[in-house]
Amino acid sequence: MDEASRSRRLSPPVVAAAVVFALLLAGTVILLRQWPERTAAAADTASCVYTSHSIARLDQFAALVGRPVTCALVFNDAAPTWDALVRPWFIQGGATDHRWDHWVAAGNDRMLVIAQSLIPANAPADWRARGAAGDYDARFRLLGRSLVAAGLGGSIIRLAHEANGDWFRHNIGTDRRQWKDWAKYWARVARILHRTAGAHFELDLTVSGGPRVIPLARWYPGDKAVDIIGVDQHDIAPRFVGTGQPARWTYQMTQPGGFDNIAAFALAHRKPISVPEWGLTDTARYGAGDDGYYIAAMLRLFALHHVRYHGFWDKLGTPGELALNPDALGILRSPTPAR
Repeated sequence: MDEASRSRRLSPPVVAAAVVFALLLAGTVILLRQWPERTAAAADTASCVYTSHSIARLDQFAALVGRPVTCALVFNDAAPTWDALVRPWFIQGGATDHRWDHWVAAGNDRMLVIAQSLIPANAPADWRARGAAGDYDARFRLLGRSLVAAGLGGSIIRLAHEANGDWFRHNIGTDRRQWKDWAKYWARVARILHRTAGAHFELDLTVSGGPRVIPLARWYPGDKAVDIIGVDQHDIAPRFVGTGQPARWTYQMTQPGGFDNIAAFALAHRKPISVPEWGLTDTARYGAGDDGYYIAAMLRLFALHHVRYHGFWDKLGTPGELALNPDALGILRSPTPAR
């Protein structure tokens, strides 16, 4: 998601914030909460990176950390029309630096994680109800076939990522009727993509940790539709928490709708967890700058939970770029980083 979205999404409930702050003062917090590992069969964790859609920058990131990167994050969430949505930009002609289908084809172990919207920009206001009724089924059959034809049938698809927030048009809506239609639509699309000939897509339901705390059970598309449950966990916290550690980390994990809450839901539904987006944020956007504690804690978290994959956010031109943060870089360049 973009920088403006990351700032807008911060709206923790005042009561919950006060409770957490009291806990911090009482000294009852711990560094890491060790949830039981998920009961579904554990897969190897994929370490992914977002590099502003640039393959060249992905290569630079790999050189910076001293090891190859075989998983990349891309976004197909800004298509103006259905035609653009079902034929994603990253498999069309154009700059070589943006041909992610070619990048995947160049290595047997490479994988793409695609953030995919449910609608284009020109969709009508009642798109949730229309989607739930099947009006857009044919569109997603085309999308599935397009991805398979491009050699991307093994991709993970983050369908309507961060839909609990209100910064993307593909969000869950504002009332129970819209939530229900959204979930039914998501499940229809997942079924279509799962059944695409030649594909073995994994569908990830990605929650933004913290904002708009609507219980996931109220808009969950169902176990048959969802393969992975993800939590985007950038280094963001309200200003009253401050930048000190471990208080900041504990707040991020235990806030209502935060990682602990979503991980418990995933465990109850026997789904692997993912952290599709994580990374540093500057203090002007509720971050803590070069927060090495956060980096080390995230790596430990991945190991504790055997996450399916995680994606470091290395957006070009932002203060969170890894190259600009020596403490974080030193940890990620360590000889035995968590996978």
